[in-house]
Amino acid sequence: EAGLAEPAASAWLAAAELALSQSAPVEAERHARAGLALIPGIEGAKRDALELSLLVARANAMVPLKSVSAPETFEAMLAAKRLLDRGIGTDLQRVSILYGLCAGTTLAARLAEAMELAKEIIEVAERLDDPTYRVLGYRQLATLQFYAGHNREALANLQKGAAYRDPHRQRALSYRFGWDQGLAILSFEVLVRLSLGLLDSAARLRDQVLAETSRHGHATTIASATFCVLTWPELVLHELPELERDSERLAAFCTEKKVEQIRLLASLHHAYARAMREPVATNVEALRTALDALKKSGGTTGNSITLSNLAEALLAAGDLDGAEAVLGEGFAFVEQSGERYWLADLHRLRGQIALRREKPDRARAEACFGRAIEVAQSQHARLLELRATIDLARLWQGVRTDAEIRALIEPVLAGIEGGETAPDVRNARAMLATLR
Repeated sequence: EAGLAEPAASAWLAAAELALSQSAPVEAERHARAGLALIPGIEGAKRDALELSLLVARANAMVPLKSVSAPETFEAMLAAKRLLDRGIGTDLQRVSILYGLCAGTTLAARLAEAMELAKEIIEVAERLDDPTYRVLGYRQLATLQFYAGHNREALANLQKGAAYRDPHRQRALSYRFGWDQGLAILSFEVLVRLSLGLLDSAARLRDQVLAETSRHGHATTIASATFCVLTWPELVLHELPELERDSERLAAFCTEKKVEQIRLLASLHHAYARAMREPVATNVEALRTALDALKKSGGTTGNSITLSNLAEALLAAGDLDGAEAVLGEGFAFVEQSGERYWLADLHRLRGQIALRREKPDRARAEACFGRAIEVAQSQHARLLELRATIDLARLWQGVRTDAEIRALIEPVLAGIEGGETAPDVRNARAMLATLR
């Protein structure tokens, strides 16, 4: 009110950072925006540093409010990076903005661009010999490798980064990096282990993450970790009743705490589980609506699995042409983005459609299942390999000998670690039990 722009902007910055630390992104964004409005009236050496800090605070507030890939969030981050590239700011600010840009380009499925940003973070981490930045950089790099279908490389980098975890210190930095990176690196290891078929160790790590999350006070961390280790695995494992229940709870939590990106994802999973339970037109349309809402937020990474889910729901509803068209979108997205981690299941579903036609095309179905198995093997994705193998084994029943079917299933099942309650494992064992 006194027209003292510089101390006022500094006070708005302090208020924004305090609000961020208390999981109050609405207030944080408002305070940072108020501070930025004062920047044109400030002169001298402190102006640029103050503007940078306010931009970083606003970007960190926009992540839960709008999503890291939303245009407003990205605009704030790019403005901050322009200042950083002029030599202004701290290493923490540089890494925070590099992380945000990397996460945003990842969500937008610009994987090659995101990979370069992840490598920049690792370069800073190695130069400074900073354990927190190492956790951050290797987590980002491994996440991108996971999406690209390089599961073994992803696991190696997750474990490399996890060696530098410091839960107490990294928890305090949660709001600067969207969510607690010490928990993020464990959460993505759960997903990679599932893909590799390491089901029991994935479950143990899930329990560890949920235990740590229960003691965490940062809403975005709680939402993100719960999504990665609870509801997303339920989707991957096809545990649909659990997915419907837990994704609804997660969406409600995110609505209350204003964690928009995870709310959109949880809502999508809830709509999918409901459509699979009751594949009627209204439920399938609700799934389309949830997918459209996610796309409008700027988040397209994961489209290979979300389009696969929509195709599966359409198939369950008997809309074979609709399912085929959606799968076509999925294959085009994989080609454009390089996101190959769910490619095997796209091939498998194409085979299922061939079998459901009025005149089943068994040869096409067998070719699709075979291609799904080849893709999964190339990625060491044992879970999807087992799923496609079961479909191929069912196709072979009555055509191939029991010995041939057993020889098809047993080696793949042997590569799965535990998971005796997982639907795919149960299906494989049930089929083996019918063979002589």
